Amino acid sequence: MKIILTKDVNNLGAVGDVVTVKSGYARNFLFPNKLAILFSEKQYNAVKVASQLEERKLERKKDDLIEVIGQIKALELTMKMKSEDGEKLFGSVTKQDLSDLLNENGIEVDKKFINLDNPIKTLGNHEVEVVFTKDVSGSFSILIEKED
Repeated sequence: MKIILTKDVNNLGAVGDVVTVKSGYARNFLFPNKLAILFSEKQYNAVKVASQLEERKLERKKDDLIEVIGQIKALELTMKMKSEDGEKLFGSVTKQDLSDLLNENGIEVDKKFINLDNPIKTLGNHEVEVVFTKDVSGSFSILIEKED
């Protein structure tokens, strides 16, 4: 089945790519999660125009995003969490928690730009990556300490 990706999909392609996948994968995963649409010339042109508009918008904001990345790289944040006797946390630190922590420090970052494969579930130092575009990304360190 020939489809057009509407969002980046790991191990498959980027926005606007035309790929061929098995029909079950498209019907059961890609279409319900709004990651792809069925291929047609009309749809392909519409997706191409939309992605060009998005690229132009990000290009205009690029200087601001680079400044935010500079601020993020200088950060060393600390968060106190309840934990067991070892290093395991009772809860976990999620993208939303990190976004809220950055906002408290005066840096507006939406949680969708925070690249966190799995929630943080242990005490200690952790590197968190922030990706705005392929060209504009950075990381900051966060220290998770035991709450008294």
